[in-house]
Amino acid sequence: MQRARILCIPNLSEGRDTATIRAIVDAVASAKVQIHHLSWDEDHHRAVLAFSGTPAQVRRAVLQMGAVAVERIDLTRHRGAHPRIGAVDVVPFVPLEGLTREQAVAWSLRVARSFARRLRVPVYLYEHSAREGRIRDLPTLRKGEFEGWVGKRLTGERAPDFGPKRLHPTAGATVMGVRDPLIALNCYIHPPDYDLAREIARRIRAERETNPALRGVRALGLWLPSRRTAQVSLNITQTYQTDMFRVVDAVRRVADAMRVEVVATELVGVVLAQDAARALQSALEMLGFDSQQIVR
Repeated sequence: MQRARILCIPNLSEGRDTATIRAIVDAVASAKVQIHHLSWDEDHHRAVLAFSGTPAQVRRAVLQMGAVAVERIDLTRHRGAHPRIGAVDVVPFVPLEGLTREQAVAWSLRVARSFARRLRVPVYLYEHSAREGRIRDLPTLRKGEFEGWVGKRLTGERAPDFGPKRLHPTAGATVMGVRDPLIALNCYIHPPDYDLAREIARRIRAERETNPALRGVRALGLWLPSRRTAQVSLNITQTYQTDMFRVVDAVRRVADAMRVEVVATELVGVVLAQDAARALQSALEMLGFDSQQIVR
């Protein structure tokens, strides 16, 4: 797997202490991976990092990142708009080249086992890495969040795949695994009303089964107190079914029906070239366009 390359997009429960965020980034960079993106937000109280490298480099980066985060992030003092169950909340892996999904899953299990053993943090496997009969989707695994599970014994379907049978007292649990490419988008609305954002998100979720443009789309309405604004937070989990333009267009249509305006959108993390090309093709109604026409 020397020529293989894996993309990792960890979401960490820290969006206010820049010294901690920089320490985490330094730990990742020391593994010689390529860092593609870093952003953080004090309202979500969350940082999103994206990096890629060989399987060995990414494994080393994840373990070093985890050690710093577990030492420095205390969820007993953490409050933010975004749901979370751990300091290192979710660690997705997307194989980019040089290995099959099956190989990537086998590798992810070894990383998860090492992470749990070294850091004494329970790890839940998700998406393609989840074992047969186990919960595989992130929202269900995160349900109840840190406060709902800390101090309780984790048994039955809540038993972790690796590590202790109780949450780490300050770092919680980590969800980890191989998933398909995902696009995270935010839509900001006017008027900036939390209830309106929640209602738009609810209507988007209700349309998922009937509107092909919304297949696999997750939506939450959130309030950002420091900016006095509201957003509809979107995850596009089936990028081969739809694209960013079609999803945002659907949100605008729902918002228009409520006399609400989508005033801005925001990409969180990274987007693969083929997904950017698909959105551009939809937006401009281009014929025969593909990602090879994007020079990078």
